[in-house]
Amino acid sequence: MISERLVARRYQLLRELGRGGMGVVWEGRDTLLNRQIAIKEVLLPEGVPPADRERQLMRTAREARTAARLNHSSVVAIYDVVEEDGRPWIIMELIRARSIEEIVAGTGALPIPQAADVGRQVLSALRAAHEQGILHRDVKPSNILLDADGRAVLTDFGIATAEGDSSLTTTGMVTGSPSFLAPERVRGAEAGPASDLWSLGATLFASLTGRSPFERGDPMATLTALLNDEPDYRRIPPAMHPVLRGLLRKEAHERLGPEEADRLLAGLVAGRTEESSEAAGSRRTLIAAVTATVLVLGGGVAAYSAWAADPSAGPPQAQRVASSSVPTVSTAPQPPQTTSATPSPVTPTPTRTRPQVRTWASPDGWSISRPTGWRGARGEGTATWTRPDRRGHLGVETVFSELDPHQLLRDSEEMFKETGQEYANVGRKVVRHRGRTAVEWEFTWRATGVPGDTGWARAGQDYREIRRAVTVGETAYVVSWTFTEEQWRRHRVLMRRVIDSFTVGT
Repeated sequence: MISERLVARRYQLLRELGRGGMGVVWEGRDTLLNRQIAIKEVLLPEGVPPADRERQLMRTAREARTAARLNHSSVVAIYDVVEEDGRPWIIMELIRARSIEEIVAGTGALPIPQAADVGRQVLSALRAAHEQGILHRDVKPSNILLDADGRAVLTDFGIATAEGDSSLTTTGMVTGSPSFLAPERVRGAEAGPASDLWSLGATLFASLTGRSPFERGDPMATLTALLNDEPDYRRIPPAMHPVLRGLLRKEAHERLGPEEADRLLAGLVAGRTEESSEAAGSRRTLIAAVTATVLVLGGGVAAYSAWAADPSAGPPQAQRVASSSVPTVSTAPQPPQTTSATPSPVTPTPTRTRPQVRTWASPDGWSISRPTGWRGARGEGTATWTRPDRRGHLGVETVFSELDPHQLLRDSEEMFKETGQEYANVGRKVVRHRGRTAVEWEFTWRATGVPGDTGWARAGQDYREIRRAVTVGETAYVVSWTFTEEQWRRHRVLMRRVIDSFTVGT
């Protein structure tokens, strides 16, 4: 819808951007400063009594005053508030971005690092607001915009309150979106900054699943769930559990503080799995005991480390010897050892062919035959193996998503583009994987040695890669095989053997 109307003889309405229960947002132009702006037109229902209309005008003016006090990159900037036709209009920064709600609905769950980065930005905005005594009170996915550069912006301070300001509060009235309300607000208890942190936790949960952990389809059922139910974390990647469990505690005083939440989110952005300091503290005694045991084992440590990287090889010889007998330490002088001049006959040992692959079973319920001798590593939702010379790489990623394999690989390609890698598509095709429909994407790429590269690839090296995506129930898996371009054909048979071996369940 196009309009050439001027508001307050200065702000030109250009086109409608969005419409909701409380009003319309327009793209506009400030004719005085000649800059693009967004204009929020507040719509009041027909038949609103004059007193209520005046109250709404006061509330909207307060929204502008509240947001204008905040100078933060993750808070939408408010430029002006005017009245025309008896209605308030808010002039604000124009942000060309989609909301988290729209992004998740359109393309699926956010990757953990991106969700954590959004969480940190919104948390920073909330901390800035809380330092000025301002509570947002309506943090939710539709009120967070994410632009193409990754900037997250918290919008709509329409029901924000300054602590101590009760002029527009009606006794018994709960404002905000029910699915993202903190329990203390539902109970009518005093709400503070911790209430916004609860809503941030519910928002992060929704960014990974598509809905609030307490959404029940009916407002009263939702509010009941907020008070009585615990979130179902089965579809949440384990790496996100500590921060979400900390933010979504029913009692406000038990929730994570902003500093601890930011620390956990920063670790997720960097790809580290961390836990809250409370949980970490409870493990210190156990860690100390394990450390003492390792020191006693002495020379067995190196052997144990090698086994940890290659668990399918079985316990190391040093450990087997240590477990079978305990040496007795003696301080008595030992007789000198003598060496016979006559060599003992040597019995040849039959040679055994080293198996090309070994089966590795994941605690997450899947298994794969991975190449023998490749170095393994595990993260939250991932398992990888890298050839010692870094010419080959195998990975399995668990994706907690209901996306079909086609969409999963399309999203995977978009994420690959965002890393800035040079790549070229070879093709995408549908294949059968153990009775299921799967999709394979083949492409070539060159490692650049800049941020966004993998940690194992050699800068300047050309690689070819295949990613196979298969969905089992509500969980999807992506198996990736990468090899240097010049050795790709030589290892195709091994590649097929490995990829085809991937099995979920028994």
